[in-house]
Amino acid sequence: MRSILALVASLIFSNLAVAASVEEDVQRNIQIFSGEKNLHPAAADAFQWMGLSDTRLFDIIERRLLEDADASRDNRNEKNRVAKYMRSLGNSGQAKYEPTINKFVGDVVYERYAREALLDLPEYKKWNPVISNRSTFDPKLSDDANRISNMLRSDDLLLKRIGAKRVYNGTKDTREEAVLELLEQQVRANYARTDLKDNERVDSVAWMVKALGSSRNPKYEALLDEVAEKAKEGKVVRHARETLIKFYGRSYR
Repeated sequence: MRSILALVASLIFSNLAVAASVEEDVQRNIQIFSGEKNLHPAAADAFQWMGLSDTRLFDIIERRLLEDADASRDNRNEKNRVAKYMRSLGNSGQAKYEPTINKFVGDVVYERYAREALLDLPEYKKWNPVISNRSTFDPKLSDDANRISNMLRSDDLLLKRIGAKRVYNGTKDTREEAVLELLEQQVRANYARTDLKDNERVDSVAWMVKALGSSRNPKYEALLDEVAEKAKEGKVVRHARETLIKFYGRSYR
């Protein structure tokens, strides 16, 4: 049974980066969340970077959350699946789900996930239209690369961080040359800034540095050296050095 589920998952998720429209993405996910629960966690994780907000999809996820929350409290895997439903509602950016999420504030099992979802809601209300804006898509790139490019071109450092994380944790589709060139531009524009207002924004720059280095492309090594020597924030310097060690075989005392 497990091998069958793995095969089904591979068939579904192998095409996530090549949908012809947002509607295809929505319909594919409606099919997933209307079916086998074992496929839900991986699909839910993808909402962080897919830019989907359609209530036809998230109404199904809301129903799953309300139906399964109580029965899943004492099973770690089931609890984590329910927690991903909750985070998905936050990723929807749809305020209509706020009352449902609020039901779990104060719940000893689910409160942490509820609070994270509530923090995500207003951010994804802004971000999802940017991420999924197909008017900016380059037909020569995968959907995944285009979404990341939209994130990196935005004027929001926190959204740029999500794009950088997607590059770092992704596949070859997330490291297409056009994406790496955008990352290079963003690193050059931001690494020496002294006006970053908080640790999260400093962290965003650090993630862009790590994402660029994860390509292992020698053409970016000199820039990473420059960041390691000249960045104004210690966290950015540290991550530049760690990236050079991990991906370029460098050593620092």
